[in-house]
Amino acid sequence: MPLNLARALANAHRFVWQHRQDLFAYAFLPVVVLGLLETLAIGASGDWRTMFEPVVISSEDPEAAQAALRIGLTHLIRVVALAFAYVLFAIPWYRKQLVGDAGKKIGTLLRWSPLHWRFIGSSLVLILIMSAAMMVLSIPLKALAGANPMAGLVAQTMLLVFVGLAGARVLLIFPALAIGAPLTPRQSLELTRGRGWMLFAIAVLPLLASVMLSLIMANVIALVLVPVIGTSISLVLLTVLVIDALSFIGFAIQISALGYVYQQLAQSGTSRSS
Repeated sequence: MPLNLARALANAHRFVWQHRQDLFAYAFLPVVVLGLLETLAIGASGDWRTMFEPVVISSEDPEAAQAALRIGLTHLIRVVALAFAYVLFAIPWYRKQLVGDAGKKIGTLLRWSPLHWRFIGSSLVLILIMSAAMMVLSIPLKALAGANPMAGLVAQTMLLVFVGLAGARVLLIFPALAIGAPLTPRQSLELTRGRGWMLFAIAVLPLLASVMLSLIMANVIALVLVPVIGTSISLVLLTVLVIDALSFIGFAIQISALGYVYQQLAQSGTSRSS
């Protein structure tokens, strides 16, 4: 059967649905710990009401700089916590799909190990390379934007897509790393030749869907519960847990789709080399 985006996403949705109880078991600890850390960070910043009210920071406000710094630090803490929670979930979920890990206890599967650090290190290297490429390639585009803002916007969008496509083609290093059969970026590029758009869509679409659902649920909570019980740190925790749970469903679909693509392409690559 031909490998395409529709088949990869359909397989991923089917795998997640068939193993929904395992999804709950694997994601429960990362979601709860992440939700608590995020809520503590939001509460410590003193800006927890911004979860339910629009934030307007006036440059004339003498405390504007401090407020912006607090919000920025809160977001940084949330991003770092999310990265660790994602890796804690991603590795066992990849392994469940690709090698099974049958009979192992959840505590064993979610135990932090040197593999998790390598996973994070590989992610950081990829992010840094993509960021550096964006910075270097955007230098000539700034001059174009100054001369023609519309042409500059189009060029910036094309650059973002180009870097995203390049980054998507090395994503197979992560399922390979999770099962102890590491690929080099060059090997991933060779396996994914002609599959850039498919991998780019797999990286983006499940997360985009979960973000949209999260926004809808956050607005529902704000519209329905806030007028009834008012804003509170408990409601912040509830909102954060709902958003994180939806995010991890998106992660599971994304990971399952990447795992499926890796499975298909690695098998075809092995059969060609033998």
